[in-house]
Amino acid sequence: MEHEKVKLPRNVIDTFRPVLDSPDVAAWLNDYDNQWKLIDALRYGYEAEAESLYYVRFIQNNSHSFLNSSESDGLEFSDNEETEYIKTKFTMPEILAIDPRYKAFAVPVEEVEADD
Repeated sequence: MEHEKVKLPRNVIDTFRPVLDSPDVAAWLNDYDNQWKLIDALRYGYEAEAESLYYVRFIQNNSHSFLNSSESDGLEFSDNEETEYIKTKFTMPEILAIDPRYKAFAVPVEEVEADD
């Protein structure tokens, strides 16, 4: 059974067309569950998913060292204890901005914390 296409105002189509033609968005919308997720988001409101967080973990002398960042000391390697002044968890864009080579050492926070 074929359904009749929904008629939308031209300005709405002009706004959404470039986004809907994007390969990433088209691939996401190709999933039936995602189509319903989008409809529900438009009906009930939406918010961004939290970005995944990663530790940048290196192994030195048979022990783990983690990338740390602080305003006072800059970048260094230490434990993975995050404090008010020391950042140890990073989003992937933050890691890539520091040094793209660090992506190879990125480990999801949940994976490290599950091992503790």
